[in-house]
Amino acid sequence: MKYAVWFVRLIFAAWMIPAGLNHFVPLFAQPMGSQPLSHELIVALLDSHLFDIVKAVELIVGISVLTGVYTPLALVVSMPVSFSVFYWDMPLEGQGNPLALSSIFGEAVLLANVLLCLAYIKSYRAMFTLRAQPWTFGAARAPAAAQPEGA
Repeated sequence: MKYAVWFVRLIFAAWMIPAGLNHFVPLFAQPMGSQPLSHELIVALLDSHLFDIVKAVELIVGISVLTGVYTPLALVVSMPVSFSVFYWDMPLEGQGNPLALSSIFGEAVLLANVLLCLAYIKSYRAMFTLRAQPWTFGAARAPAAAQPEGA
């Protein structure tokens, strides 16, 4: 299992790092979409500069997953980006054609992100607390001597 997670991490990082880096250092042409809706979405993201944030997230997450630094956090942060890539590739660009090459990439990035989140599920345990208490500043614990015996 350890090697399977390592392999998926490597594949996921191999997708995210070049995809994010390409926006800041041109390595290959940015796909602009061949369908009207997919083209409009990319143009809107570029014009609003939200694409800069998306590509920065891809780059930082790719490096984090590759190096193993803050990997569970990076995987959660990248989930909206992975879902957006899937949505752009599958329904918008692929027009629901599961055999379209672009839809395979969108499915693969979302699947890899979900599988990696499942692999790190123990890291998210505290997030699933039913009635979690917020941490408060200045909340001091009672000294051990002040607690009644047998407590």
